[in-house]
Amino acid sequence: MLDIKMTSPYTQYSEILSKTLELEGSPVAIAISREPPSGIKQVTRGVTVCMMLQIARRGSVFWASGKQIICGARAHLGMGKTPIPFTEDFLVHREKLFSSKAAVKRLLTSLKNMAPKLGNHLIFSPLEKADFVPDLVVFIATPAQVSRILFLDAFETGEFELAHQEPLCSGSIAMPITTHKIGISFLDISCRFLGKYRPEEMTVGVPFDKLLGIIENIGHSAAGSARQSNLIKFAGNILQKRLPDTDT
Repeated sequence: MLDIKMTSPYTQYSEILSKTLELEGSPVAIAISREPPSGIKQVTRGVTVCMMLQIARRGSVFWASGKQIICGARAHLGMGKTPIPFTEDFLVHREKLFSSKAAVKRLLTSLKNMAPKLGNHLIFSPLEKADFVPDLVVFIATPAQVSRILFLDAFETGEFELAHQEPLCSGSIAMPITTHKIGISFLDISCRFLGKYRPEEMTVGVPFDKLLGIIENIGHSAAGSARQSNLIKFAGNILQKRLPDTDT
């Protein structure tokens, strides 16, 4: 069992996770509140969730009201109606993400059903700076890092409680809250552009009460810091030598 000091626990959690997973930037603590948080600055202009996630990853603590969210996340997180007029036309004819209005309606219905509707104030913080209890923690990570998180979560049960949805705000924020499953997003084209994500990055949202189990399993799992046997490496080296030469 990992020895985690109870003083400033979120700092300990962030340090352990960042070091083990070799993260770039911090895991991001997120909470949805009915009341505006005290002692935390509010963003002063319209912004998207994919942008705010990147800002928090780099060290900032802040919150936004539903009215300040200028993307579909306002609706997908249950914080109000979407600010995008004629959403179906927008996604079909301008964004060109779907072929028909029927396809968009199908998606929007599923997103509406999973919207958490916990409040109108969205709080972001690097995990190590959080002074509130998060609803979840979101990681911006590579597929290899996401794989390690999933295996750490499944270490004791052998069950991968995983859900996927797009866009990011639904897949990696709303779904973990409403389904209590780890939620992944591969980040749609618009999200990647607005948030300036790299091609190899994706997001994974972990319900906060699952996070402690993941941390506890780090020292016992090869997905964490436990030493794996040399069998796989040994067998891999032999098998690689048996592969045909593709250069000829």
